[in-house]
Parts: sequence; structure tokens; C-alpha cells
Amino acid sequence: MRKGVLLMMAAALALTVMIGFVKVARAELTAMEVMFWRGLISVPLAFLVALRGGGIGLNNRRVFAVRAALGTTAMFCFFSATKELPLADLSLLYKLQPILVALIAPLVLGDSERSGWRLWLVLTAGVTGCAILLAPQAAVDLTPGLWALGATVFSAGAHVCVRVLGKTDRPAVVVMWFQLVMTLCALGVTLISTGGTLPRAPTHLWPVLLGCGVCATVGQLLMTTAYSIERAPTVAAAAYVGPLWALIGDVVFFELVPGLNALAGGVIIVGAGLWMLRSQPSGGEADAPSHHP
Repeated sequence: MRKGVLLMMAAALALTVMIGFVKVARAELTAMEVMFWRGLISVPLAFLVALRGGGIGLNNRRVFAVRAALGTTAMFCFFSATKELPLADLSLLYKLQPILVALIAPLVLGDSERSGWRLWLVLTAGVTGCAILLAPQAAVDLTPGLWALGATVFSAGAHVCVRVLGKTDRPAVVVMWFQLVMTLCALGVTLISTGGTLPRAPTHLWPVLLGCGVCATVGQLLMTTAYSIERAPTVAAAAYVGPLWALIGDVVFFELVPGLNALAGGVIIVGAGLWMLRSQPSGGEADAPSHHP
């Protein structure tokens, strides 16, 4: 089994839980405020993890600057869409990201990242599974739908940058600096929009924001590590397990029984993911994984 794919599946679980926390927090806080509080919790955690592995210096600062700009913009768009858009619709739109990554990665990283027929089949199965699973709830309003689409586009570019950084920088260092830059940007925008008033959070939201920060840090570390050891399109395709985690969460925490469409979509997603995990392409095929450290 491919370690990068397993790491991305675990990252999808952590980030799905984070989305649930964001949904709760966005009922009372702005997108930038949630980003700030998430970062305020994530930065110290990421710093400790990075420090344990050595220094915290960045080698490829140019690519990181692009990654930080794209990632921060994607997060703002995503958090903006979360308030009004049902999570089912948000998940469906966001699953366009692996296709964008598969298209962009070869242009930026060369033919070694080009997707072979196996991966495109997994991508197609993933989109189909997500559509079947989420179709009954998909009624996207224009404005939040555009926010979600923007998040998808910017996130795809950020993930390709993460793949580039995986060749020169340790994942923990990339995560720490991204969290710091994102937090400072969110704080700056909040201060400007409020006339210099520092962000505040009601006491009852502290556990929610703590959970958001912890899950975000874990998810970012797992995702960044996955991109450092596996080809970008393959890792992106593994994220299709995200809606399945959300479905399980509905059953466990909210006692929502899935319909036949959800079960059928889940079977397709899991089947595609397991096939990708067990598939061992030949060395000369375009699907072969990269082994950069």
C-alpha cells in the first residue's frame, strides 16, 4: 500500500472534523476571525513539531510565498462558503480539486507528474461517487457556490506548490510557516475591518476553536507529508474519501441514516480508493509514484 495515499486519507478525516468545527464557529464569527483563532492555536503546535525535527528555516522561499498566498486565499473563500453553503454542496464542489491538480501538476512539475489511465479512472470514479452520494442535497446558491469554486481553484494551486516544497523543505516547517503567515494576514484584515479592534471569541466557542486548531494542524501535517512522498495527482485523488468521513460523522454524531444514494456513492469511493492503494503500476508507467524525500 502507498503511504502517501494513506496519509492523505487520514488528513481528509482530520480536515473533515475541522470543517464541522468551522461550521459551528461561523455562526457567530467572521471568516477572518475563525482563521485567526484557528491559526493562534495551530502555530504553537506546528512550531513544536517543526522544532523537534531540526531547524525552522525555509529553503524554497519563492514557492512558499506562492503557496502561502494561494492557501490563505483558498481558506478565506472556503470559510466564507461554509457559513451559507450546506456541507454536502461544499464537498461536491471541492471534489473538483483533484482534477485541477492532475491538470496543473504536469505543467508545473513536468511529465513525471502526468496522470496515467489508472489515476484518471480513480478521479472519474471519485467524482461519480461524490455526485451520487451528495446529489439529493446539491442545490448550490450562486454567491456561496462561487466562494467554494474559488476555494477549489486556489487550493489546487496551493497543493501543487506543496508538492514542489516537499522536495526541498520538511513538511513540519512548511506547515508552521504557512500557519503563521495565514494567522498574521487574518489578524491584519480583521484589525483593518474593525478599526483596530482585536478579535474576540465568546467563551462557549473556545472548545470549538481549540478543536478547529488541533484538527487543522494534524490535517496539514499529514497532507504536507503525503505530498512530499507521493505524486500530486495521486495524493489529491485520495482526498475523495472526505465525503465518506462526513457521512460516517452524520451517522455517529447526528444519527442521520444514509439513503441508498449515499451507500452507493460510498461504495464507489471506497472501491476506487482501495483499488488505487493496492494497484502497483509498472515502473515505466506514468502512474508510478515519485520517491523524492
